[in-house]
Amino acid sequence: MLTAIRKDGTIVHLLPRRSKELLKKEREKEEFFCPECREKVIMKVGTKKMEHFAHQQGSFCVESYEKETEYHLNGKLQLYQWLEKQQLAPYLEPFYSSIRQRPDIGVSCFDRNFAIEFQCANIPPELMVKRTNAYRTQNITPIWILGGKNIKRKGSGKVSLSNFDYLFLTRSPSGLWYLPAYCPESNIFILLTNISPVSSKNVLSEISIFPHQSFLIQYLIAPVKRNNTCTCHDWKREIRSHKSSLLLQGYYTNDVIKELYLQGMNISLLPAMIGLPVANAPIIETAPLVWQSYLFLDHIYRKKEGVITLEEIYRSFMKRVRKNQIKLRLLPLVRDCHPRKALLEYFHLLVRLQVLEAVNDTTFKIINEVKTPEHVLMQQEQEELFYRKFAHLFFK
Repeated sequence: MLTAIRKDGTIVHLLPRRSKELLKKEREKEEFFCPECREKVIMKVGTKKMEHFAHQQGSFCVESYEKETEYHLNGKLQLYQWLEKQQLAPYLEPFYSSIRQRPDIGVSCFDRNFAIEFQCANIPPELMVKRTNAYRTQNITPIWILGGKNIKRKGSGKVSLSNFDYLFLTRSPSGLWYLPAYCPESNIFILLTNISPVSSKNVLSEISIFPHQSFLIQYLIAPVKRNNTCTCHDWKREIRSHKSSLLLQGYYTNDVIKELYLQGMNISLLPAMIGLPVANAPIIETAPLVWQSYLFLDHIYRKKEGVITLEEIYRSFMKRVRKNQIKLRLLPLVRDCHPRKALLEYFHLLVRLQVLEAVNDTTFKIINEVKTPEHVLMQQEQEELFYRKFAHLFFK
């Protein structure tokens, strides 16, 4: 940490940075204490790591459990200076005694109070949920920024995100899903937008890189929607790859493969209407190909007619969740995060694909029986025809 208090209660910051000689002299004549737990802390002034305060070994303070790396300290310093250059008045490591929390930086702008947390090391999801909810009780909006080293690019528009990385996913007032990250080694912000999950980890996404001097705080609060560079070719390639990986898992280890087999189906022969992107798919951890396969089996397969309601869809979906066949994602930064949204989007997409007819906003009528291809060549021909006819509905 970069903030401590002296014996007389005055606050001492290690910003702006001072010479190591001056800091060593100050360390010799002063004692320093943690603003949160009031335990004595040590001013570390070395040659390998940026100067900082650290708890003594054996401390019980929550702050002492998260050892700050050089990467984190530099990132915190750079983010503080970045806010200063925007002519704001950031406060380094403010301590909110009412909730006993101390973000990396506090700042007020646009008539709102923000707590900025630059998180590089994995922390338990429950802790992030607790911190986020505590800030909100004080009318403070948390901005969580992921360490840029966590972003694992797998191509020009493909990223692998762990469950921890997904904790930083948020949604703008306009409904845009985005994930912000910062790399202090390259002095760049990384913004993932137009996030479309393909599997539980891999996503197709617009990856935008900004030098920190050209990036403004409002881009973290409400980023501008960017054109989706993902194409139907990209999506087809990823869905085919995911089908192959599921097939390799086999009948005995994969529930969806087993259930499709028992229904006389093969995952490689699924109709192209299964495994499509919808706006709120990030709410569901399970891959679109899998959760949409279950919806197909539960409500559409081998049916020539019938009426389906959203409540029926939701009940069958949650039954699968309870069986652990479908998993929901923990998204602590997103309010009103309900899987009904993704389910409703998918069934309205099936209406536009002429599979269903909308009776009203939450009730659907089967109008055509969906025929499954008999062999791989037929599936590929139907898939190509499907994307030529309907790709404009989900790839702008």
